[in-house]
Order: sequence, then C-alpha cells, then structure tokens
Amino acid sequence: MITDTIHDHLKDVQSTKIKPLISKATVVATSDTLSSVISKISKSDAYDVFCLNGKSVSSTNIRTLLNAKNITTMSVEPFLYPIPHVTVDDTVQKVANIIAHYRIREVAVVQKNEIIGVVTAKSILRLLSSKDNRWIKANLIYTQNPITVSSEESLGNARRIMTQKKLDHLPVIKQGKIRQVLTSAHLLHSILPEESQGRKSMGSRTIHKLESNIGNIGSTRIPQCTPNDNLNTIVTSMLKTDTSCCLVNLWENLHGIITFRDILSLLASKIDAPIPLYIIGLPEDQKNANLISKKFENTLKRLQNVYSEIQEARVSVKQQRSGNKKEGKYHVSIMITTSHHAPLIYNSVGFDLGQVLEELSQKLLKTLSKRAKRRSKTSIRKIGLPISPS
Repeated sequence: MITDTIHDHLKDVQSTKIKPLISKATVVATSDTLSSVISKISKSDAYDVFCLNGKSVSSTNIRTLLNAKNITTMSVEPFLYPIPHVTVDDTVQKVANIIAHYRIREVAVVQKNEIIGVVTAKSILRLLSSKDNRWIKANLIYTQNPITVSSEESLGNARRIMTQKKLDHLPVIKQGKIRQVLTSAHLLHSILPEESQGRKSMGSRTIHKLESNIGNIGSTRIPQCTPNDNLNTIVTSMLKTDTSCCLVNLWENLHGIITFRDILSLLASKIDAPIPLYIIGLPEDQKNANLISKKFENTLKRLQNVYSEIQEARVSVKQQRSGNKKEGKYHVSIMITTSHHAPLIYNSVGFDLGQVLEELSQKLLKTLSKRAKRRSKTSIRKIGLPISPS
C-alpha cells in the first residue's frame, strides 16, 4: 500500500534530530502591545512568536492575532496560549506532530530554561527536498475544494472566514479566475493602522479598512501544479518563491491547495494495529495520545469483523486554541481506504476528545456495516440464492 511505502521511505527524515534545523526564534514579552508584536513578526518574517513563562512556553501567531479588535492598545497576553516545546535531542517527527496538532508553523526549542530557537515547517520541507520524492504525487496530499473568495468581498469577511475556519490561505477569484492568494499575513498587515494616523483615529481606521474590498491584496507569485506533479517539484517551487502554499489546477480549474501541513502529513506516526493506522497531529499529552491510539485500534478490529476489505486508516487530530490559556475544540478526521470504493472520510468536532472519537467510531461502524450487508446481498443474488428480508 502506498502509505506504507511512503512511511518506510521517510523513516530517516522522521528520525532526524532537529539540532541542524534550529533557527532564530521571535520572542515576545507578555507586556508587549499587539502593534509591537506585529512589528517583530514583520521584521523577522515569522508566523509564530513565543514567550517563556517559568518552565512552560506560550505562543501566538498571525491567524490568532486577526481576532484582535484594537491592535494598537491591547496587550499580547490574552492571545498567548501554552504550547509544547522540544529539546535539541528530539526528532523531526515530534515537531511535525506538534505543528499538525496545533495548526502552527514553528515549534520552540528550549534548553536550560531558555528558548534557543525554533524548528520551522519550512526547514523540514528543505530536509524533505533532499530525498528523491518524484514518485509521490500531488493527488496524494492536496486538500480538495479549498474555500475561495471574490476580489469584491470585504477584508472583514475574509477575516471572518480565516478565524472561523482556521485558514491561512484564501484563493481570490476575479472575473472567474484565480488572480492571487490572500494570506493571513497579507490580511493582518492590510488592516493594521498607520501610526501616523494618531491613536484616537486608529480604531476607526481599522474598521474602515475591514469594510474595504479585497481587490488586489494578496500574492500573485503562488506556485501552481497539477494533480500528477511530484513532491520534489512542489516543494522546490514553494521554497524558491518563499510561499506557504501551492495551488493544484487541472484544465485551468482549481482542484485543491497544498500547504505546509499537507506535506508534513506524510510524516504521520504509524501505530501497530491489525490494519495499518497512521496518525498525524498526535497530542503531546500521553493520556490523549493513548486514548486516540487505543480507540482507533479497537474500532479497526470491530470494522474488520464486519468489513474485511479495509486497507488502511489515516487519522488527523488538530486542536483549536483561543488564547487566555483556554483549551479549544478538537477537530478529528479519519479516512478509511478500501479496495473497492473511494476513501471514506468522516470529521467530528468537540471539546471532549473521548466523545469526538466515539462519535467517529460509531459513524464508521454504522456505514461499513450497511455496506457489508449490501455486498452480502449482491453476492447472494449472483449465486441465485434467496435473500432474507432485512
């Protein structure tokens, strides 16, 4: 199976120690204003910023800061939330799991109670590009049917979509074609008040900007590919253009988008189970990690009893954080690959991870039990035996 092959192919990347990948971190203080934090983000070309509180690390990022109502006077502290960090002895796979689970792009590296740097998604892409990945195609990793916006829509609507859907990229349509991609960074800087306006007018200035149309705001340098283009080509084009996404087109129609997170999903953890089970975004919390692994191991065993043609399962776990040190909702999706049908994909969201996993498990059991029953009836028809009533 292709996932098994990819997993074996990338084992050396997964087990690579992160020390050679460490770069400079953007560090802030809890007393910093949002405007000063955004200035630091701009100067360092960062996405995430970090703050060390005792032995724990707190963080925020560009997409989270889009929620701010008053950028000029607010402190960054309400937007900081605790997040796992790594040490120089940790591996690339651990970083990839944290990035996927918390929907970030950088993970802080701590040594002797000090943030000594970060490992970025981009640095992992560079590591991946050193391998021969030409047999891994875009159609294995891209996110289908991405949300788009019209150039005539307001910046305020774009902000609402990004913050509610937890997106950083919105392809912009003008005259029926994709003209550019609006990112969370473009949006944040486009609504940021100019300091020359004076403090009293800054709030109204931000509101006015949010009412403005998207227009030409965004990047036109986004790389593009087809579903059959290979991973090396895609990663090279993203690194060359210094962009965080690639559009997937077919016959000039947008079919999907590839982001850092989509590529890092190739580094999913493999769980020993009767059916191959891969999990990307495995929580650092060992209790929750064990809960996910055990729940889906048991679910797959039950599924195998009712539907024997399952080839593999892929689980993605993401957690939304909302600042103020509050835990956010868990977004869990599972994709079941069988030998006869298109993959089955189910999603569930909730604050209680156990309930989310149970809901997904029940959906899968119900669906595949019905499918197995239909297949059984079809087989009976073929051999001319009577079918008992349901």
